[in-house]
Amino acid sequence: MIQLLNVSKIYPNKVQALNDLTVKIDRGEFVFLVGPSGAGKSTFIKLLIREELPTKGQILVGGKSILRLRKSEVAKLRRNIGIVFQDFRLLTDRTVFENVAFAMEVLEHSKKEIRARVPSVLEMVGLDGKGEYFPHQLSGGEQQRVAIARAIVNGPRLLIADEPTGNLDPETSWEIMELLNDINRRGTTVLMATHARSIVNKMRKRVIALEQGRVVRDEEEGGYGYES
Repeated sequence: MIQLLNVSKIYPNKVQALNDLTVKIDRGEFVFLVGPSGAGKSTFIKLLIREELPTKGQILVGGKSILRLRKSEVAKLRRNIGIVFQDFRLLTDRTVFENVAFAMEVLEHSKKEIRARVPSVLEMVGLDGKGEYFPHQLSGGEQQRVAIARAIVNGPRLLIADEPTGNLDPETSWEIMELLNDINRRGTTVLMATHARSIVNKMRKRVIALEQGRVVRDEEEGGYGYES
């Protein structure tokens, strides 16, 4: 599903974010990406969605190199990747339904398809009956559920979650993790960057640890490995 082959990233200010990184993530895996601040996690994610290009190395997503894609091909790549952020990034002037529908509108789905798909996805993430609410009327956990619904409504093969529980209390965080785990069980590959030590330790998924742009640990059923 994802391959980074000898990937390095050096920014114009000479900061080396990634250093000769080689990583393979198979279809259907659930992987935690951990490491101290500045370890390279954000750059790793930006490279996968073609927001950044590597200084050297090769990146394959779905078996295809993403480095020389045309603009239209980059858009197609991103259609197969759902992204969830720590700060939700919802459209505050749109309802829950409209926020999720927007992701389908961008891909020019018909109104009929949107009316059929969005309610079923809202039900799946536990927001049945909340379609007409606005973001400010929801709790933080509910807002993150909207963000997840928006990320998966087009059926992406890969879901990237960048600190999705960072702004949530522990109980709500576990609810979000159960939801992500359920999405993974349905066949979507999940890559989650996180500092949530207790979550990583309890879930015992594959853990890739980065330090100074290098993979220092890659283990199945791993733990967080850093002090909180």
